[in-house]
Amino acid sequence: MADRDNRVLLPGRTADELALTVAGNLVKHLGVQMYAGRPVPAIAELISNAWDADATEVDVHLPLDEGWDPSNEGQSITVSDNGSGMTWDMVRDAYLNVGRDRRRVEGRDRSQAGRLLQGRKGVGKLAGFGIADTLDIQTVHEANDGTLKTQVLIWFRLDLADITKIDSGPAPVHVNFAGPVSEAPPEARRLKGTTAILRHLHERRAINSDRFHGSMGRRFLLLQDFQVQINGRALQEDDVSFQLRKPDSGWETDEVQGCGPVNYWIGFTPQPRKQNQGESNGVLVYTRGKISQEETFFEISGGVTGQHGLRYLVGKVRAEWLDAGVDSPDHIATPRDAIAWESPEGTAFRDWGQRLLRTCLSDWAKFRSSLREREVKEIGSDVQRRIDGLAPTYREAALQFVEKFKSVEMEPSEFQDILSWFLGALENATLRSILQKLRDTDVADLEQLDDLLSKMEVRIAVTLLQIIEGNLTAISTLERMHHEDAKERGVIAKHLERNPWLIDPTWMLSKTEGRVATWIERQFGLKREKQEGDDDRVDFFCVAVGGTLHIVEIKRGAHVATQEDILQADKYRLYVQERFQELTEPNAIRYSHVQAHLIASKLRGDASNLKQAYADKGWVFFATWDDLIERAKQSHHQFREALQRRSLESDADGTTERATQ
Repeated sequence: MADRDNRVLLPGRTADELALTVAGNLVKHLGVQMYAGRPVPAIAELISNAWDADATEVDVHLPLDEGWDPSNEGQSITVSDNGSGMTWDMVRDAYLNVGRDRRRVEGRDRSQAGRLLQGRKGVGKLAGFGIADTLDIQTVHEANDGTLKTQVLIWFRLDLADITKIDSGPAPVHVNFAGPVSEAPPEARRLKGTTAILRHLHERRAINSDRFHGSMGRRFLLLQDFQVQINGRALQEDDVSFQLRKPDSGWETDEVQGCGPVNYWIGFTPQPRKQNQGESNGVLVYTRGKISQEETFFEISGGVTGQHGLRYLVGKVRAEWLDAGVDSPDHIATPRDAIAWESPEGTAFRDWGQRLLRTCLSDWAKFRSSLREREVKEIGSDVQRRIDGLAPTYREAALQFVEKFKSVEMEPSEFQDILSWFLGALENATLRSILQKLRDTDVADLEQLDDLLSKMEVRIAVTLLQIIEGNLTAISTLERMHHEDAKERGVIAKHLERNPWLIDPTWMLSKTEGRVATWIERQFGLKREKQEGDDDRVDFFCVAVGGTLHIVEIKRGAHVATQEDILQADKYRLYVQERFQELTEPNAIRYSHVQAHLIASKLRGDASNLKQAYADKGWVFFATWDDLIERAKQSHHQFREALQRRSLESDADGTTERATQ
């Protein structure tokens, strides 16, 4: 005890005064689990603290472009600001009080400098434990200590291992120093402000520096009087070029009925956003200058004109009423990056967003259609001559093809290639003559008929080869998404929606991502008062031959599945089976069996027994992305080899004629 007190040089103060009064299990839930493996939102919480402390400059240093090793003492994350800092009393009564609502306790929602406070729930200080085991805080208040008449440094450390041992009551705080700045250790800070240092970083793969900067830049509406630097590089907004933007510049103003005003802009890029390269698409929602909802499409679903434009769409919305003040309701979830959509205000906001996106997507579709018309005209006279040279019937088909594909999203060169291929098929006299001869040939003339069918088979083989090559490209894309840890929603799910055969070629896709309750209501007309499980969302509903309903839950590319993931998949299965028991219509579709499927990078070792038990019962089946990809590769490679052999055999005996030209 004497050693601890010797480091506290403030009159009448002892190190024992500083204690974190919180159950260790709560820290696990509010820090470790909510921010586990998420360095961007975890560090963003420390930057938000700097904003609330009226800092004008924040310097962040962390290891990027290299893996994190918990045993590497040289690796750490430092977030240092020039804000107002904290006194001993502020550390004791405010910072170490988990769950303290600063706005309610202090009766204000603005900082001393008049900034709208971003913090509210009092748990952001725990975010660092999602990516590190130790948190050091050094803080120097801007004013002199009342007793010592000089600036003082408070330096203390929180250790996750110590905190999580506590069942209830205070958790230990290690005080390194508390006294005049002039007597602080050489490595300590001396200017006003706060430095947070995260040590013993949790193991993870290397983070690409450009992607980290982009992700962090999207978490804040960057302002002139708040400069953030990461590894010496200023944080800035994405440099995005737009093909269409509403409004053309600045922000548009609107009103969400019953909630309040919003400012927004929506833009469409010339090319689809490359999420596997760190580009984001979707709408970001901000409150008090900080993100309150990560990329969203407001849960917009099918039947939308220009829906494929979602791959090109980015936008921002400011909605201050989501977190309006001291006593107003807070409509932002605890991690401060998602809106409570199920509240009345959240529902109204979602409906507003869906109407906005529908209008913008429709405008974009019209714009792209007019652009496509210009591109078609610019393709050149050669294509026009080919169209003019066709027989009237085929000429009409070619013109219809051009008209149909005006609104299809692709690059001009891609459109020209596809159009050329289509015209080649119309110009192919060999195929047309084969079809005509088949109609005219007497079935009794087996030799001639067999020759014609052989030529037809070659033509079909060539066409199927083109399809196989396209499918192999889709398989390669899925493999790249897996290895680059792409998100399940909006990236992997979209790819599987376009290529459902990747899940299982014998299944038919019934419905993509949505609420289970909504799917059941639309499929069977079953409605009921809201109950537990009604808001659960499933990635895919598929139907197999024999009437088995397959519920498919996918995880992001590098996700390691746990027992909880298996239980969650089974929860969906049980929910659907329970709802099926409500069916009373005698002619209603009834599935003979319901199975759940979980797809992830791999399975954690302690979940193996549960996985096997559930598979044996036919409840939940687990597959890795590698399994899925390898099965698809094998079947397609075998098919391609067979088709190629058929084409080579036909080349050898001269039966191809012009069929493969």
